Amino acid sequence: MLEDVQTRGNLDPWEGWLAARRRQTLHLPNYRPAAVLVALTREADPRVLLTVRSSELPTHRGQIAFPGGSLEAGESVIAGAVREAWEEVGLDPATVTVLGEMDDVYTPAGFHVTPVLARVPAQPALRLSGEVAQLLLPTLSELRALTPTQENRQMPDGQPVILYRYPWQGHDIWGMTARVLHDLLTDGPL
Repeated sequence: MLEDVQTRGNLDPWEGWLAARRRQTLHLPNYRPAAVLVALTREADPRVLLTVRSSELPTHRGQIAFPGGSLEAGESVIAGAVREAWEEVGLDPATVTVLGEMDDVYTPAGFHVTPVLARVPAQPALRLSGEVAQLLLPTLSELRALTPTQENRQMPDGQPVILYRYPWQGHDIWGMTARVLHDLLTDGPL
C-alpha cells in the first residue's frame, strides 16, 4: 500500500514551507508513537480533511481529529498516517502525495504524535469506517477567519505550550488537532 504513495513531486508551496522550517521533534519514550495525516486538497483554497470520531468509541468520542492513530511495530510515521487514513476514511494511498512531517505533538492521553502533511485530490473518494461519524472539509480560508481561544499548559518536560480552540460551524476543534491546525493557519503559505 505505501509503495503507491507519491512523495516529493514538483515543489508544492506547502512542501516549501516545511523545507524552510526547522522541525521540532519530541523525545518521549514513555508515550505511544502515533501519526496523523494532515490532508490538504489540491485546489486554490485547500480544504483540510477532518473527522468527527464516533460516539461508540471508548476514547475521544465525538471529537474532531485528523485521520490517524497508533503506529504498528516497525511502521514509519508516513506509513502509519497513510494506513490510518485508508482504514478510517477510505483515502486511497495512490492519491496521497506526502509532503513531509510537521512538528511533533503530544497528547495528555500519552501519545507522541507526528503529523504528516500531504496533498489529496480536490474531490477525494472517501468512505467512513465505524470509527468516524462524519467528515468535515473546511477550507483553510474559513479556518483562518476564525479567532481561536487560547489556554496555557505545560508539556511533559515542563515547557509552556498554548492550546487552541477553533469554533467552526457548530463544531469545537480543540486539543492536538487545533494545535496542528494553528501551525498551518498562522505559519503556512496563503
